[in-house]
Amino acid sequence: MAKHKDVPTRQEVSKKIEKNRKDMELKEINLDWIASDVETVRQTLEKLDFGGTAEGFDQVETSIKGAENVTADAFDREDEDLEQIQKDNQEYEGEIQDRRKSSESDLGKISDSSARIETKETINELIQAKEAALKDIDFLAEQIERAKGARDKSDSIQKRIQARVHSGKRSR
Repeated sequence: MAKHKDVPTRQEVSKKIEKNRKDMELKEINLDWIASDVETVRQTLEKLDFGGTAEGFDQVETSIKGAENVTADAFDREDEDLEQIQKDNQEYEGEIQDRRKSSESDLGKISDSSARIETKETINELIQAKEAALKDIDFLAEQIERAKGARDKSDSIQKRIQARVHSGKRSR
């Protein structure tokens, strides 16, 4: 039997899921900014006339490609950070799913016990226990859906932003 202190409160579960959602959104915003920078650098290179000298052309082109590379590297770091947050969120979803299964198992055990009980007062208390277990199961299911929804949304946004950066990628 788990100790009461080892079990998170509903508030702690909700806060953890909300924190993960916000962390993913912040990383998505950073990725979008960096992707815009990559696109701007690429567009700048495409717009240049290069009407000066060969040396000037080489230096400008090298510098702009360097800017693209460092920006793409920054994107890759932020992208990896987002991947880690999404992975952590998915692991937490698994933990919540395990807790839900445990609550469902407990509900079954309570039901089995109440079938063997004869006293009305005890049956009434076990009904309350069943209702509490059902409430917990519903809460956990809702939190699993919130966490999965946030992760799915983040993954979709991430893929869209990655496409922006990687579609116009030049060889480094």
